Amino acid sequence: MAPPPTSRPAPPPEPPFLRTPHDLLEEIFLRLPTAADLARASTACATFCSVITGHAFLRLYRTLHPPPLIGFLHDPFSPAQPPHPSAVAARAFADFSFSCSSFLPATAGQTLPCDPVHRRYILLPAVPDDLKALVRRPDLFGLETFLAPGDDEEDPLSFRVMCLAQCRMHLLLIVFSSLNGQWRVLTNDQWSSRATLASFENSEPGLSDRQFVHGCFCWQLHFLDKLLLLDTHTMEFSDVDLPPDHRGMGRSVIVEASEGKLGMLTKWYDQDTENDPLWLTYSVLRNNQWHWEKDIPMPVKRAILVGVAGGYLLLHVLYTTPSQEDLKFGYFSVDLKTLQVELFARLSKAISAGHLYAGFPPSLSPPTI
Repeated sequence: MAPPPTSRPAPPPEPPFLRTPHDLLEEIFLRLPTAADLARASTACATFCSVITGHAFLRLYRTLHPPPLIGFLHDPFSPAQPPHPSAVAARAFADFSFSCSSFLPATAGQTLPCDPVHRRYILLPAVPDDLKALVRRPDLFGLETFLAPGDDEEDPLSFRVMCLAQCRMHLLLIVFSSLNGQWRVLTNDQWSSRATLASFENSEPGLSDRQFVHGCFCWQLHFLDKLLLLDTHTMEFSDVDLPPDHRGMGRSVIVEASEGKLGMLTKWYDQDTENDPLWLTYSVLRNNQWHWEKDIPMPVKRAILVGVAGGYLLLHVLYTTPSQEDLKFGYFSVDLKTLQVELFARLSKAISAGHLYAGFPPSLSPPTI
């Protein structure tokens, strides 16, 4: 007589927390304060990882928790250093190369938006000849090309490429959309700031470095107390007056204030020389008027405003430590919510031009194109 079949024990029931609906899991994960906490949660189980790495969730998380400022793109890359809050996220990029030369094709004369984290790129079609003909070289003062959010807010991979040409008496914006794969142009009759645009002939070299604030690109007009805004939702231009006697390149940056308002941080010295004490003045635009909010003393001798990213203003500075009198190079950051000033990174030497990088660890950063 054959022995009875051996019965296998039933598998243990799935823990209740693994049966939690995805929408409830998302609500829990959205309350995690840092990207490091989110990364640790994603390694707990396959269900958690599936929720956290989804495009829709990460898009919402980035809205509520902007990606931290990781460091300064230069050769070599300068990451945030402890004890700065961004140092934990920066560890994921310790040996990472942001160089695109290893995977981009040698295609001259073409626009190539690329994603260095995932080594992806897209070769755009050439700008049509009839659009290029609208930019006459004798009248051209400047030309800049930059990425912009896509037309479809629900599609995380949609994007636009914008080419802004500053001409003698007007601006010309040529835009590529990933949704239809075509270029189009905004001509003069679509601009709402005619008085400002007409003054460009007397304001060369014209525009400052570009910033992105509350869904708008903005440029300070050199030698004019004006701020030019491009709303990426309506694709309309407008201008805002800056405070009187606010002229001077590299002296201030536009930042995101609460309730969708514009803020501004301006660098000042006691006697307007770099050997005097330095502070930053924080102002907010309300009803088309700039209102002073706070003065922020800076523990540095000299500073250059590098830019804004990941919720911070970064400054390239010369500073002294409490125990030493010799000057040192480094970066200081200003938290745009709390206005707290912290040492971001120490440097062995001064660093010239580069770009700020804000992002999550590669495991939590889905492809952008």
